[in-house]
Amino acid sequence: MKKEKTPRKIVIDLDCGNTVEDNLALCYAFADSSLDVQAITLAPFKYKGLTLKDTQLENELEAHRVMRYIGFKDYDICFEGSCGFCDELYTHTSPAVDKIIELASHANTTIVCLGSLTNVAIAIEKKPSIAKNLNILWLGLRHIFHQEFTDVNYITDRRAFEIVAKSTASLTVFPSYTGKLFAITYEKIKEDVAVNQLGNYLYKRLTENIDFRDEFCRMYSLLPVAYLIDPDVCYVKRLPVNLLLKDFTKTSMNKLVNYVYDLKSIEGVWKDFSKKLIRLSNNFAPTNYFFISDTHFNDPRKYKIKQFGFKTKEEMTETLVKNWNSVVSKKDIVYHLGDFGDYNVIKRLNGKVYLICGNHDKLEKDESFEQFRQKLKNLGFADVYKDGIMLDKKIFGIDVYMNHYPSKTKPNMVNFFGHVHSLKPIKRMGINVAANYHKGMPISRKDMQFFIKFVTTDNWGDDNFAD
Repeated sequence: MKKEKTPRKIVIDLDCGNTVEDNLALCYAFADSSLDVQAITLAPFKYKGLTLKDTQLENELEAHRVMRYIGFKDYDICFEGSCGFCDELYTHTSPAVDKIIELASHANTTIVCLGSLTNVAIAIEKKPSIAKNLNILWLGLRHIFHQEFTDVNYITDRRAFEIVAKSTASLTVFPSYTGKLFAITYEKIKEDVAVNQLGNYLYKRLTENIDFRDEFCRMYSLLPVAYLIDPDVCYVKRLPVNLLLKDFTKTSMNKLVNYVYDLKSIEGVWKDFSKKLIRLSNNFAPTNYFFISDTHFNDPRKYKIKQFGFKTKEEMTETLVKNWNSVVSKKDIVYHLGDFGDYNVIKRLNGKVYLICGNHDKLEKDESFEQFRQKLKNLGFADVYKDGIMLDKKIFGIDVYMNHYPSKTKPNMVNFFGHVHSLKPIKRMGINVAANYHKGMPISRKDMQFFIKFVTTDNWGDDNFAD
C-alpha cells in the first residue's frame, strides 16, 4: 500500500485587504491536502488615506471573510502583523512576528510571503537563530536584468528584503513578471469559479474595480502556492544572492537563491485550482447566534447548584463550559442575558460574548459602569450592556428585545429574558433563555426560531410570571 505523505506545514503571510489575488492563494492552500496551514500572518500595506492600523484591520476582516466562506471556524490561526516597516526603522514585535519566531524556533518552517517581507524580517532581527529554519517563498522583485527593482512588494519595504536576503534563511523569489505570465480571462474565471458561494464572492472581489476592457486577470499570488504543491510547474535557477542586492551592499556569504524565471503549465495550475476551489466551497459555514442567561459560573449557593442537578459548583461550572463549547464555535456570537457568574470563565468559552447585565452582575464599590464594562472587555467579553437592547432585526426578521428581567419586556414584540429559574420557561411573546431550562447550553438561532413561532401563536391563558 502506498504510504500517504504527511501534509507540509506552512504559514501564509498576505495583505488580502489590499490584494484580492491573495484570497485565491489562501483558498488554494486550504484546499490542497498536501498543505497544512499553521498560521495566517497579516503583512502591512500602505493605502491612501488609511493608517497602517486601519489597513491591518481590513486585512484581518478580509481574512476572516474568506475563512468563513471556506468553513474554517477557528480564527485563532490568524495573527495581526506589524504596523510599520523596516524601512522606517520599525522593529516592534506583533502577534505575527511572535508566531513566526515560535514556529521557527522549534522546527523548519515554510512561509509563503505574498506581500512585503516585513513580518519575517522583524522576526529574524528579533531572533537571528531562527533564520536557518526558515524556508521563504516571496512574490517580489522584477526581472533580474532590470537595473532597478520597482515591484510593489519590494519598494514597500526594501530594508525588509535586505534583512532576509542577507540572512541564512532559504529564499525562493517569484519576480512580478512571472505573475503577469499567469493570466486568466475574466470570462474563464466566471465560468470555472463563480458557480457557488465562495466562487461568487471571489469573482465579485476580483471584478469590483476593474476596467473590463482589460480582458485578463493576473494571478500573481497563486504561483507560490502552486509551486509548493508541485515544483515542476516552474522553471527555476539557482543564483548568487549578490545578483539580487542591486540597491544594497553586497554580502560576503556564499548563498544561493532560487529564482523562478518562467512557468511550464498555466492551464494545468488553473484547472487544479478551480477544481479544488469548487470542492472547498461545500464547507461554507455562516456565523451562528446563540442565547443564554443565568449560568452563575462558580456560584457556591446550593439552591443554584441543585437547579442544574449538580453536587458542587465545580461540577456545575465544568459541565456548563463543556456544554457551551460543544455547540458554539470561536467565530459564533453569543448573547448572555445576565447573571454570568465568575467573569474569568469567559477566557474558556468559545464565541464573541455580549453580556446584558443581570441583578448579580454588580459593580464594585465606587466603580463606574464604564470602568466595569472595560474591565470585562479586557477579560474577553465582546461588549457589556447595562440595560436591555434590541437585537439586529436581520437575525430573525422581526423586532426582538433582550433583557434580564421578564417584568421589563416590551409590548408588541418578542422578548428574550432570564432571571426566573423555577416558573414557566415561556410566556406569550416571551422566551426564557435561563441555562437550567435548556440543558445548560446556549440556544441556537434555529431553535429560537421554533420558540418564536410557538410564543407568537394564539390561545394563551393568563401570564403568571414573577420577577
